[in-house]
Amino acid sequence: MCLSAGGVTAFYPTEVPHHYRSPFLGGGDMFGELVQEAKAMDIRVLARVDPHAMRADVLAAQPGWVARDASGQPKRHPADPELYLTCPNGPVTFEWMPQVLREIVSRYPVDGVFGNRWAGSAGICHCDVCTTKFRAASGRAIPAALTDVADPAVRAYLVWDDEVRYAQLDAWNKTVTAANPRAFFTPGTWGRLDPRRLRRTARALFADRQARSGNAPAWLNGRSAKETACLMPDRPVSGIFAVGETATPYRFMDSVQAPTEIRAYLHDGLAHGFRPWMTKFKAEVFDKRWVPAVADSYAWHARHEAYFRNTENLARVAMLHSAQTSTYYVAEPVGGGAGGPQDAQSLRGGSDDAVNGFYQALVEARVPFAFVDERLLEPAAIDRYQAIVLPNIAALSDAQCAALRGYVERGGALVATHETSLYDEWGKRRANFGLADLFGCDFAGRVDQRVPNSYLSVRGPHPLTAGLDDTPRIMGGTRRVHVRARAGAAPAPFTLVPSYPDLPMEKVYTATRQTDTPMVFAGRFGRGRVVYFPFDLDRTFWENSTGDHLTLLANAVRWASDSAPPLEVSGPGLLDIAYWRQRRSLAAHLVNLTNPMAMRGYMREVLPAGPYQVTLRLPPSATPARVRLLEAEQDARFRRDRDRLIVEVPRVALHEVVAVDLA
Repeated sequence: MCLSAGGVTAFYPTEVPHHYRSPFLGGGDMFGELVQEAKAMDIRVLARVDPHAMRADVLAAQPGWVARDASGQPKRHPADPELYLTCPNGPVTFEWMPQVLREIVSRYPVDGVFGNRWAGSAGICHCDVCTTKFRAASGRAIPAALTDVADPAVRAYLVWDDEVRYAQLDAWNKTVTAANPRAFFTPGTWGRLDPRRLRRTARALFADRQARSGNAPAWLNGRSAKETACLMPDRPVSGIFAVGETATPYRFMDSVQAPTEIRAYLHDGLAHGFRPWMTKFKAEVFDKRWVPAVADSYAWHARHEAYFRNTENLARVAMLHSAQTSTYYVAEPVGGGAGGPQDAQSLRGGSDDAVNGFYQALVEARVPFAFVDERLLEPAAIDRYQAIVLPNIAALSDAQCAALRGYVERGGALVATHETSLYDEWGKRRANFGLADLFGCDFAGRVDQRVPNSYLSVRGPHPLTAGLDDTPRIMGGTRRVHVRARAGAAPAPFTLVPSYPDLPMEKVYTATRQTDTPMVFAGRFGRGRVVYFPFDLDRTFWENSTGDHLTLLANAVRWASDSAPPLEVSGPGLLDIAYWRQRRSLAAHLVNLTNPMAMRGYMREVLPAGPYQVTLRLPPSATPARVRLLEAEQDARFRRDRDRLIVEVPRVALHEVVAVDLA
């Protein structure tokens, strides 16, 4: 259990000055009583703290604790006008909160402390403490905004802010462990923080992505699980999900999501390695429709817990997770294409759209995959994968490019798109791709940021054209990198049909029906394989969902991997799949996302699908003793074909697990 303890409000009789006690405590100790009851039931307890807000009386007594805007005025809380936002870089963080942490951990038998909004919510703070500290660290004034990541002051601020967070993590963890050596502090969010430095203090990670809304896909919680696990693959990770309507800007906290939506979101996280963490705001429960959904899922998880204690992800494809690209990459409006240049802000976000597009393609193609972090590219971490996908991973350092080059030389494969490696780790554009030798082409100095009505000529047969050889052309991308092929490059299976007008109707034709301009480079490098698309194939797929782009993305990964995947599933519908090993078992997860609401809004009902044939590649020396279906809670029909186990799954309601006990 994670119970609110202190920070904005103390739920116990605190003695720390300026620690506001809940007026509803009276003479009692709500937090202490709940901790004791939980411990009597052998339940571990995390104490939740949140220091991001303060009251007017504290502001009057401690004016140096508040966050201030550029004019020096205190920042008011955006949701509660009676509160002010605290500065996360000064006395509240490094003097006052350690007193609160020490008091909680010394007084109560908690197992750890969870930091909600531990790094504050004030954005840029211009208080005297921040101004002085930042100038001492960088020699610069605090920037007014962080939108221009090419500004040296902005870069310096982002680096400085990260360093303050590392110092905060270290200080808070030392405070907690000094009071109780068995306890620890863990942050609720970690942003850009380096996993190597993060793991010095964090014994577990808890991802706070509570729900989806709008156009968020049904696999969002699965993605969150993969991203969290890639930071600390050897430590427990939990996914915080909510039952209230918390994903909209308005946060209707006393209403609940549809029970089907709660189940689907929760189970997709479970399939990809999350331990479940249900969060409930307030002790009052007005709408109890969420209770059966959560209770049933927790009870099912408990009955089959042994199959969720994963020791290895058996996926052999990975996607590169890049905080650098998300932070520092802004596509340069070089060569406007048919639509002219666009402003820099409109060119942000393309990286995550590319990730989403490739993610959606791999889910639809039923390719089991994981994430790897750009800062953890040692051979021991990445050589287990047959292929690594780089969906417009534009910002890569020279060292990271060298690590990926070595991976390919040793026999790995890369599938990359658009501006991958065209920028360094700070988002500065290079004269050439950092991975140009792998791609088999060089940057020609121009990027078209708007390319309407362009096509790809299909020049098969070729492994990349499989399923597309019955048409002369398919839709192209909407952004294009101009490249020059290197000498000796093989003929491309897709070439460019240049953009031409799509209006007026009388002008919708082209005099250039074909060119020899390659739009994919697929070749061998060392012992490995590389596929590079010099356009935004994945981003365009996310935007338009054309089946031809799905086929092309899936073909690229299959050819690059050069072997059958460890888990294959045949049958109808949209499934999100995963394949794990435990100490004495294997578990293949099939999460049924077949639903008209899978890409917009909440799921209203489960649409059962099947039958399926599930083929698992057995690890070396693994001998199956029993195969069960955990959702159906019955033994499964199966047969063995050398190193493959073929299992019949009659039906998947929401989340079926093929559980294989090993002899």
